[in-house]
Amino acid sequence: MRLRFTSNLAASPAEDNRLFVMFHGYGNDESEMVRILDAVYAHDAQDAQDAHGAQGARSCAEAHGIASIASQPLTAGVAPESVSMPLGTEPSYLSFRGTYSRPYMGGNYWYPDGCGVEERQRECAAVGEAVTQLLSAPLFQHRRIILVGFSQGGYLSYRLVKAYPRLFNTAILLSPSFKGEEGSTLESSTRFFLAYGANDHTIPSDDQRNARAVLENAGHLTSRTYPGMGHAICDEEISDIRGFLNVL
Repeated sequence: MRLRFTSNLAASPAEDNRLFVMFHGYGNDESEMVRILDAVYAHDAQDAQDAHGAQGARSCAEAHGIASIASQPLTAGVAPESVSMPLGTEPSYLSFRGTYSRPYMGGNYWYPDGCGVEERQRECAAVGEAVTQLLSAPLFQHRRIILVGFSQGGYLSYRLVKAYPRLFNTAILLSPSFKGEEGSTLESSTRFFLAYGANDHTIPSDDQRNARAVLENAGHLTSRTYPGMGHAICDEEISDIRGFLNVL
């Protein structure tokens, strides 16, 4: 399988060792997820700017001997997934384009809308095989791999964790479809962020409840529901994703 993607690997692992592997929703393309991730990092930069005055005051106090807290350097030999670090100035990512294109209307998708469970899972497995082959390159060896997906891309991200339970540090599932996963179990240490809009009528409420149940049973879930939001992304959600990432 040949996959198209856009990438940015400007941040060094020493600055920010997160590598975001992203999958868009039905009818969109790889730029959708880049916009979302850029918003997350832009919010973090604004927070840093807002805190600059307070940090300057603390630095002044430290210079006068009032307080002194030594920063902790990265320890050699610690696995990337064991080290927490703030978001860098810009993200490193691979953002993939859906394997199918919509004729006339434009946009792409990962599996046909309304297809059966077996076909959906088969399509996800094929994408997963191609993506994991790419991620096995030495270039990504010291990265914490974080999946991010919206709608179809969220379900695809979940299926990747299910197929490769030890590969991914984190998965951020935004309004994922989850049909066909009733009663599924997941044995993985991957940490999940799951979000839906309270007014999302694209993903049936039963599928949303099932997603929460499956991921809660896996033991590493942060779940959010946003009042008034449909099948979309909101500012509060961007802020919550930023907070979630900053403590990883």
